Amino acid sequence: MDILQPGHYWKTPFYWEFGCPPPPAESDLGFESVSDAALRPLIGSVMSTSMDESDTFNIPRIGTEMAVQELYELLPRYFERQAGWWRIGTNSEGQPVGFVLPVTFKEARFWKDGKPQGTIFYMGVLPAFRGRGYGLALVHEATRVFLAAGCWRIFCDTGTSNAPMIKAFRQAGYLEREQRQRSLA
Repeated sequence: MDILQPGHYWKTPFYWEFGCPPPPAESDLGFESVSDAALRPLIGSVMSTSMDESDTFNIPRIGTEMAVQELYELLPRYFERQAGWWRIGTNSEGQPVGFVLPVTFKEARFWKDGKPQGTIFYMGVLPAFRGRGYGLALVHEATRVFLAAGCWRIFCDTGTSNAPMIKAFRQAGYLEREQRQRSLA
């Protein structure tokens, strides 16, 4: 690994391509689409307790509400969001335990044979429900969404220090690539 540049952190990229294990058809969680008004506080809760370096950098710098707003502002520049794709996962008691935000890349260089490449824009397990394997269920749900949409490949990455997320991608059968640096700013 290279020496980490000042103002950067390590990201671990993952891909799902045909030939990787498909997600199970069903989940222990229920999934439903969610409005932005209901989703924003959930995103803020995850961001403010996140292990990902981009979140631990942004929250003290600009606060939770502004960090969530910056996330939303980033979306239309690079990604397409389909109606109904952004989902919360609920447990058997109907409690939201986490969310996943699948999107596709806008730029043509990410498309192949007229098919989009998907990515998980953001996802998280709410603090009270961590450590129960729900991250894997969220990755599986996103994978099901992308496969139903005909995506040719799924690209995702996470902060290298986010061990639970890395574990979820590995368990879901995603292919791990060489770590790379990303700027905090």
